[in-house]
Amino acid sequence: MAPVSAGAPRGTRVGGAVLALLACISLVSGCSRVVSGTPTAEGGPAADDVAGLPVNDGPTGPRAGVADADLAVEGTDRGEIDGLARNAVSDVQDYWKAEFPDAFDGKEFDPVGKFVSYDSTALGGALCGQQTRGLSNAFYCGEEDLVAWDRADLLPRLSNSFGPIAVVTVLAHEMGHAVQQRAGTVGEQDSTLVSEQQADCFTGSFFRHVAEGGAQHFQVSTGDGLNQVMAVLSYIRDTPGESDFTGADAHGSAFDRVTAFQYGFSDGPKRCAEMDAEDVKQRTTQFRFWKQAQETDLPVDEKNLAAVQESLRLVFKDTGALPPHLVTEPLACAGVRSTSPVAYCPGTNTVSLSLDDLQRIATPPAQDDANSGYGDFAAYAQVASRYALSVQEAAGLPLTGQNAGLRTACMVGAWSGLLVEDPIGRRNPVGELRMAPGDIDEGVAALLGDDSLIAADVDGRQVPAGFARVEAFRLGFQDGFSPCSTQYSAGPA
Repeated sequence: MAPVSAGAPRGTRVGGAVLALLACISLVSGCSRVVSGTPTAEGGPAADDVAGLPVNDGPTGPRAGVADADLAVEGTDRGEIDGLARNAVSDVQDYWKAEFPDAFDGKEFDPVGKFVSYDSTALGGALCGQQTRGLSNAFYCGEEDLVAWDRADLLPRLSNSFGPIAVVTVLAHEMGHAVQQRAGTVGEQDSTLVSEQQADCFTGSFFRHVAEGGAQHFQVSTGDGLNQVMAVLSYIRDTPGESDFTGADAHGSAFDRVTAFQYGFSDGPKRCAEMDAEDVKQRTTQFRFWKQAQETDLPVDEKNLAAVQESLRLVFKDTGALPPHLVTEPLACAGVRSTSPVAYCPGTNTVSLSLDDLQRIATPPAQDDANSGYGDFAAYAQVASRYALSVQEAAGLPLTGQNAGLRTACMVGAWSGLLVEDPIGRRNPVGELRMAPGDIDEGVAALLGDDSLIAADVDGRQVPAGFARVEAFRLGFQDGFSPCSTQYSAGPA
């Protein structure tokens, strides 16, 4: 986040997330934003389930007492990682053998021709025209119909960071490319991004099968377990400012990848097959920079908080809600639990915050620092979440319970969507605050964490399932304010 002068050179940073203040941008709202207490629409998202499955935090990872898969793997060292990988591709392949005929007009699924394990840290040969030394990767090679993985660096690193389910996630994605080739769902004219989004979607459909207890070797809970899976997709996203989302290596932002995964989990492989260039274009957050402008963070201080407060006031003004007071020190509130780093007090219509705690959240993420934050947008989204509660209070909506948390996440998403220079759905941008690629990824990372207020009620109780949190945020980002009240009931749930 930073003040920007038109024409200034643009810099980049890893995990970049930027809100920029642009001068001379006129306010053109072009839409009415009404928040009401309409009950949840039939068939819409629910606060207490994940795409129709109950929310639970049961075991995630390998099943105990199950024999390893009898599947040939070339180059294996027969170690623990290769055992995980073998069982993973076996479960994924079994799923597609059963699912493929129903999903693709009765066609049978031909087994993948070859599975290969290699050591990227050792001298080795070539796979699919690539030298394996230094190749920290997992991939599907269509020319040779093989799925290969690096057992020495990539898979151990992911397993150590996210748990064994990370290995299953990455290999389910690569098997998704084998599904594409057999189903013919991607043509030569389609971009790499379309192919990758489909593979993420196919990954989601497989994990629905796992969550329903259908996989032989693995299990996943719909709470923390799916959070881990989606965090893996977020981790291996394209890096904003460093990756060309139109290029041959584009995989998608964290928001794009998690969205595709959720479509597959909720709607199945037929929805994945429908993904094409237009579908991806309508929802991608990998938009180009709107100006040749310097990209830096917007520090969390009183001046920039005032700019965010003004943005929120403009976005929510059509609701008729009285804007809350914002104070930069924590305040007690009768009858409401204290929340950090930001709190909303209904009795005084006040948003109070701790600058120090917000600044910690605004610290860019660092792989080697467990105490690093999510980035600047994630910090300001915490403020937006408590502001959104004031709007709900003015509308007479309950401020406690899961529905309040999901309405809040949806409203923060709607605010975010109106800070994009060319908002999804052709809505006009609002105010002078603008977002750049990567900001939404910070929001996704925070939503999948266990310490965020973006999808929390007034007492700071976060909606248990990260899947539901991201879904609600995405609903607002893509469709605006209307679904925030129509999709989530007025009751506490």
